Amino acid sequence: MNRTANSTARWPLALGMVLVLGGCVAVPDWRSEPAGGSPQARCLSLIGGMDEAVAAQGVGDAGAARLKTFPYLRIDRFLASFRHELSAPGAFEDWADHLRWLDARAREIEASNLSADERAALAARHGVADPEGLAAAANSCGDLLLQAEVLAGPAKARDALIRAAVPPSNYNNWVRAAGLYPITNLGAAIGYARWKDENIGSFAHPYAPPAPSESVVAYVPAAVADAEEASRIVRAAPRTPLGLPKFSASDVAQLAAAFAPVFEIETESGDDRLGAPVWHRENGELLPAVDVSRPTATTRLVYTRFEGRVLPQLVYTVWFPARPLQGRFDLLGGRIDGFIWRVTLDENGAPLIYDAIHACGCYHMFFPVAPLVRVPVPEDRDTREAPLVPKAAPHLASGERIHLRLASVSHYLRNLGAGKPASTPSTYELESAWAPPAFGERSLPLPEGGRQSFYGPTGIVPHTERLERFTLWPLGIESPGAMRQWGTHATAFVGEAHFDEPFLIEKAFAR
Repeated sequence: MNRTANSTARWPLALGMVLVLGGCVAVPDWRSEPAGGSPQARCLSLIGGMDEAVAAQGVGDAGAARLKTFPYLRIDRFLASFRHELSAPGAFEDWADHLRWLDARAREIEASNLSADERAALAARHGVADPEGLAAAANSCGDLLLQAEVLAGPAKARDALIRAAVPPSNYNNWVRAAGLYPITNLGAAIGYARWKDENIGSFAHPYAPPAPSESVVAYVPAAVADAEEASRIVRAAPRTPLGLPKFSASDVAQLAAAFAPVFEIETESGDDRLGAPVWHRENGELLPAVDVSRPTATTRLVYTRFEGRVLPQLVYTVWFPARPLQGRFDLLGGRIDGFIWRVTLDENGAPLIYDAIHACGCYHMFFPVAPLVRVPVPEDRDTREAPLVPKAAPHLASGERIHLRLASVSHYLRNLGAGKPASTPSTYELESAWAPPAFGERSLPLPEGGRQSFYGPTGIVPHTERLERFTLWPLGIESPGAMRQWGTHATAFVGEAHFDEPFLIEKAFAR
């Protein structure tokens, strides 16, 4: 959402409304006002104090949205899709536990990114003995409040939670209105059609491994796992009342290793090499960077909904130092570039479909595995961006992996195919998005000490803005072209689509 455009004239009005409404905030009628010294009151005070400090220091994690009335819970698009399907035994409790889990992990990240002085001040103010235990204390409070207010609370508290559990859109319709979106989107539609004409033709050629004469660096996952054993893990996984398969941390690591792709990158410069996100100082300024001495993919397990079942998805995010500028007026180049590859597994633990975007949310492409095929969707009949399928993905034989050919400079995906890795490639490490202390790239060490997320509080990597933001702002996406955090990827300039939409595959594919 572009909150900078045309905002100067509006901020006094907005500030006035905040001041007027601030005195009108009332305790929800289902929440009793406990005595000041009660555990519930102390817990609400601690969580509220932590949230205020996080907002003041700008270290909020944007991966899941806060629920204002339930500050110990957070929501994402996948969990929101169940909000009216919670009547089965245990379903509501399972759903609420997952909302609590999202908040608990975000609090660990946010607490680690607060300054040491602020953690110490919060701990002293709220009676936490050890400032390093601030997140643990807040999460114990979150567990207590969930039980007291929601699980053992009145029915109207549950009803209020279901009404509140709506994730924010990454589109700003006010900006679209100000930018005359019904007119300006036509230019974006023409530009998207031109991009497809220029870049999709390479998929028509059969995949072939890089020739020795080509300047291609192949990165193979350092971790090795057997795909057949990984599929057995999926088939054997118990299901929660919501239908989510349950995996241990070692299960997830094995799944991630089994289906990680080989990245074949056409390499012209250091900007085409994979690396790990870091913070560094350049001429005294703190800037995001990518350390190419440590090729890394951040991995995460997420879920989608397809044919009445919940299916696991494995997400791999890799980073490049830059998309190098191709001239002074290059709209697309800039600091840091990222590529995201997602593998959706079917109920038998075999790949059902693959899809990819860049870390800006751009260039979304799907690669179904037969018998899954693309079916007609309403977007096919108008100017909105319809699901793009450059080619089908192959079935993998024993020992094979998906190989992805990425172009130099743009890092566009040019082709894919199946094959066995070469004997002497470069390797890359797999790093879980939930493993402390870095939590993927959401809590990185700073050069002078302390920690900071690679992402800002709205989910955008600072200093990765592109010039295209000055031409595409009417489409209602904040800073188009900038690198973004999981959970904040809008993937269509014309129309609306989110990468983590839970029915994304079901709406456009069938078998």
